[in-house]
Amino acid sequence: MSSRGRTTRVGKYELGRTVGEGTFAKVKFAKNVETGENVAIKILDKEKVLKHKMIGQIKREISTMKLVRHPNVVRLFEVMASKTKVYIVLEFVTGGELFDKIAKQGRLKEDEARRYFQQLTHAVDYCHSRGVFHRDLKPENLLLDCNGDLKVSDFGLSALPQQLR
Repeated sequence: MSSRGRTTRVGKYELGRTVGEGTFAKVKFAKNVETGENVAIKILDKEKVLKHKMIGQIKREISTMKLVRHPNVVRLFEVMASKTKVYIVLEFVTGGELFDKIAKQGRLKEDEARRYFQQLTHAVDYCHSRGVFHRDLKPENLLLDCNGDLKVSDFGLSALPQQLR
């Protein structure tokens, strides 16, 4: 984001283009100015979150992502807040959604589908071993990185054990 050549910073991150947008959040590409690492920052408007009673869901998503650290799960780096916004700093995954890949190329080759399925089952098994249940697995929430590896994302509808009782 730039206005007259100035860039917007949030903490140690310089914000760039919007890479995704939903009802309650905007996802922006950003760069860690200390390390040069590319990240995605999910920006939530506190007013919208409160108005739509989404606080529990946002807290659950953050708590869940703090519990999981696996090569096939999008990584949470940190969470920051201002008076009006919540910033969730995530791993930037460059390959897009599995949904878009399937829509573009049609059915997957068996060996490719098997590889994705194995990565998905490893991620789900790991999450379950940590007491985390995603509850919204679909091709739109499965991202592909630059190496073609699958990453589970969007833990907004996930459940933790105490929420299942």
